[in-house]
Amino acid sequence: MFGDLTPDAIESLLHSQTVARVAYVDLRGLPCIVPITYAYDGKAFYGYSVLGSKVENMSANPRVCVEVDRISGAADWSSVVAQGLFQTIEGEAAVGAVERISDRLRTVAAAAGGAPKDAWRTFVARSGGAGIAFRIEVTEKHGRYSTSGG
Repeated sequence: MFGDLTPDAIESLLHSQTVARVAYVDLRGLPCIVPITYAYDGKAFYGYSVLGSKVENMSANPRVCVEVDRISGAADWSSVVAQGLFQTIEGEAAVGAVERISDRLRTVAAAAGGAPKDAWRTFVARSGGAGIAFRIEVTEKHGRYSTSGG
């Protein structure tokens, strides 16, 4: 059985997962898709990355697509596709985004027994690289599901 997810089911799925795939068009005009770890607040996805081609390409062409799914089996899955606008964020907004992600993911620092004051820092920063926080404002979303019915 296939069907459309209800708005409540869409929100539930987006809030329950931590990994998404972001599709974008690179500077050569080629489609790309990459996994990200994210937090979601009902209006936007928040993520962070090292500065590189993903951030550069999405900054140049900010219209992106985000896909989040939950798969229990070949015939048992739910998936949400969201269109959105990418933007890097700085200052307090970036710190807030990283805190949101850290809280959502139970950061590597917390899992490793790090001090709570270190929980706001990203894994990227703890690994010695410069982290870039970003936001993808959702402009449209829809979801589908499949179930074996058994």
